[in-house]
Amino acid sequence: MPMNGSQFGLLVLEASVMAALVLALFRARSVLGLSPLYIVMGGFQYLEATLSVQVELWPGFVLYPASSVMFTANIFAVLLVYLKEDATEARKLVYGLVLANAGLTLVSLLVSAHFVLPGGVDGAALGAEEFVNHAKVAMVGATLLFVDVIGIILVYEFISRHVPWFFLRILASLLVIVAFDNLLFVGFLSYGTEGFGRTVLDGLLAKAGATLFYGTVLWGYVRFIEPRGVTAGEGDVADVFQLLTYRQKYELARRRMIHDTLTGLYNRLHFDEVVPQALAHARRYDEPLSLMIVDGDHFKSINDRFSHLEGDRVLTLMGETLGAEVRAADIACRYGGDEFVIALPRTHGDDALALAQRVQVRLRETCAFASPPYPWGTITVTVGIACYPEDGDFERLEELVRMADMRLYEGKRAGGNIVVWKAEEGGTPAPLAGHEVARA
Repeated sequence: MPMNGSQFGLLVLEASVMAALVLALFRARSVLGLSPLYIVMGGFQYLEATLSVQVELWPGFVLYPASSVMFTANIFAVLLVYLKEDATEARKLVYGLVLANAGLTLVSLLVSAHFVLPGGVDGAALGAEEFVNHAKVAMVGATLLFVDVIGIILVYEFISRHVPWFFLRILASLLVIVAFDNLLFVGFLSYGTEGFGRTVLDGLLAKAGATLFYGTVLWGYVRFIEPRGVTAGEGDVADVFQLLTYRQKYELARRRMIHDTLTGLYNRLHFDEVVPQALAHARRYDEPLSLMIVDGDHFKSINDRFSHLEGDRVLTLMGETLGAEVRAADIACRYGGDEFVIALPRTHGDDALALAQRVQVRLRETCAFASPPYPWGTITVTVGIACYPEDGDFERLEELVRMADMRLYEGKRAGGNIVVWKAEEGGTPAPLAGHEVARA
């Protein structure tokens, strides 16, 4: 079946122009504010609800350009405002769009009264009935729009809990909302008529195509044009208009408070708050818990010889390496200086030993293949490991930390670049001289 190339090209042009217009107005918000964008989007929505132009893209495949291109552009714009601003601006946008459509609907109904009053002249041959029908369609569109623009935020938040990839978050959120709106809007206009199912399917396919286009544009804009300051989905479907903004600000402040700014890992504050609970959980459910203390070898000499900026590069590299090797359930923290500590729930000592050795190998390989080479050469680390209950029935976290710390410094005294761990039968700590030692 040949595609109508000219109509398809025009649809692409329409979507491109609308996307460019939305992005240009949004980009100019520091000068113009967001009001021009909201006004244009209000016009888009009313046209989407009232224009009845149909296009046959393939034989038997009919779509409404206003519905597929304009409606999806509005949802794309709402998600853009939410991602780059916050729920406060999204709330203004919702109210603005709904009030604009309600106002236009009311005016359309009032204008239609001219045709039924004495002296009314229908110069455009439209008739009161057509004005009323347009007003009804616009009213339904405005009602659905209110649900849609709230829904896109809530769906994005929910999907963010389960989808780690930003592009897929955007695409899935848009697809859910356009499918929902298409079913309800077409259902109101066409339910019970012949070909209802085909109308729903055609509308869904058309909006899905527009969604792929706008989703890609949105991802590209956020990724390359304004890559900073994106609202991070937290998966909370709370009252988006009263609570979500404050929660996001709280979560952002909390994330900053518990993360080390240089390495991106958790900090000592988070360790002291969370790891005692992890140990209590392990004791309660009779599960293992391993603790690794990782310390850079000769770190002070790197600072002294190559500057503290190079020392920061070393710490960043160590943090990236640890972050890449640990699981999502593990708790990797910068403990202080060049010392890192990792709590490994449900992990035996042998598994912690294997992890520590992988970290050593990864650091060595990263340094060996660096281009240009690092001025300080290769980073080596010494690791001390302690495990509950293999090393003892530790009641307090301090006891577990002390055991791992003792083994760390045994490795330091042995020359560094070593992983130290050993437990005797029955969980009694082995003497230092009997520790299992792995040298990279």
